[in-house]
Amino acid sequence: MRRFAWLATGLHLALVTGCTNLADRGLAARVDDWTLSEERLAELIVLAQPFPLDSAAAHELADHWMAGAALSLRSAAGDSLSGSEALAESTWLEQREAMLARDREQRLGAAVLPDDAEVERTFRQGTLRLIAHVLRRVGPETSSSERLLQQRTAERLLSTLVEGGSWDQLVAESEDAASRQAGGLLGLFGPGELPATLDRTAFRLEPGQVSGVTQSADGYHILYRPRFEEVGSLYASRLYQRRLIDADMSAAESDRTARGFALTAGAATVVGAMVIDPSEWLESQQPLATWGEEPDEAEQAGAAEEAGAAGSLTAGTVARYMFFLPPESLSELAEADPEARTRFVRDLGTRELRLADAVARGLALDPAAAQDYARLHADDVEYWTNALELDGPDAPSREALARHMESLVSRREEARSLPPLLEAWLLGRTESRVRARGVLAAIVLARGMLTEAGGATGTDP
Repeated sequence: MRRFAWLATGLHLALVTGCTNLADRGLAARVDDWTLSEERLAELIVLAQPFPLDSAAAHELADHWMAGAALSLRSAAGDSLSGSEALAESTWLEQREAMLARDREQRLGAAVLPDDAEVERTFRQGTLRLIAHVLRRVGPETSSSERLLQQRTAERLLSTLVEGGSWDQLVAESEDAASRQAGGLLGLFGPGELPATLDRTAFRLEPGQVSGVTQSADGYHILYRPRFEEVGSLYASRLYQRRLIDADMSAAESDRTARGFALTAGAATVVGAMVIDPSEWLESQQPLATWGEEPDEAEQAGAAEEAGAAGSLTAGTVARYMFFLPPESLSELAEADPEARTRFVRDLGTRELRLADAVARGLALDPAAAQDYARLHADDVEYWTNALELDGPDAPSREALARHMESLVSRREEARSLPPLLEAWLLGRTESRVRARGVLAAIVLARGMLTEAGGATGTDP
């Protein structure tokens, strides 16, 4: 990083402006009248080194810039980031998951709840294991020297434990933020449910044992299998939730049959078209699956209560789910055969059917969960308000966005993304687009900058 420090002095804090036609040469992205030039994106890529010089990674940088630009502009235009609409978009999936969990428990909980003896017996059998870990992260962009440093850090942490340190000390230095907040807990797993190297290691551990340093595609792990005395209550809770999900899946086919669930003609083909750009389908009411029949007016009161009202899975709802799929899953869906796409639509339709029935029964989101989601959203709003100076006297500030991007790529602040549907909501209220040819041109420019820098210092870039 240090040998590229000279580049920072030449960076343009003010982004390129005045070009409203995205077909013009020299642009990588635009949001309304804010533009990101190819040269500026190239400079960000160089500052981000080590960083993959490929279109997917460069698109991520351009997308992040677009999100920040849209957020700045819409905030200045009066869209409330703390309002109910923004909150609903920000926590859309979390609220659905919470409602589905409450629905499963209401329908199936009494039948699958294990007693204390069954919980301990299952733990001792070892077919389902609670596994915790500490992670030192590496990725495709990690240099060989950084990779070695991460491996040695993991080995040092393991030595700390062997010499009398606590598991909590190790977890504090884990780079997996999600599991770090839960004492390093990854989850409850059966054989084959973890990546291969981790799976082999996890299912050799006895209760209370810690593994050696184990490598996966995510980095270097130290695994721990807690004792029953440490996690008995947690194990019982996770076992119960797993049984609820298994029972729900087992009942799915009979539930669909009972409700007259059917996919519409061409649903699999529509999904293939949607994968190209889900944002174009967010407002679509085209049904991809339907269920139930509207009862006759005379029978409406009784029949609707017993069988549930008619409903449908729309393309707009499927598009929303697509925003939460990782890029590799979207690519797989794009190349999938019609049968796989049919299963995708069927599974989402089953979720929506159950949500609709739960609401019809009067089931609502737990108030405590709703408050938690509101707090999480408020934390996001506070972060972006500070990062982009949304409450500053010069808002909306292109310079603030430029400073944020530089802090991000130079790793002075941790990468943080907008919730995907909130980002889509903001971008949908602007004229925005990434210019693929401009992104590729920025990569070429970045390669040239790195080659020049390497030649100037006498080292490889």
